[in-house]
Amino acid sequence: MMSLSMISPGERVRLIAIWGGHAVRKRLAELGLTPGTVLWVVQADIYGPLIVAVKNDARLVLGRGIAHKIQVEPVSSLQEE
Repeated sequence: MMSLSMISPGERVRLIAIWGGHAVRKRLAELGLTPGTVLWVVQADIYGPLIVAVKNDARLVLGRGIAHKIQVEPVSSLQEE
């Protein structure tokens, strides 16, 4: 398990947990980021926000602080839902 902020562009990962308070977890759930969701990292520069694709290729921009609170695991194309 690692934080989303450590993932390279082009990698697919599954969201495992969110480390944060109720408000953070609620806001991310409203955006479709819930445990089990498969994410594709579109852009992850050294500095600045990450761009991730979720469900039907919807794009989300996440700041590094939030991305660091999102715990993920790698997903192979055979494991995807």
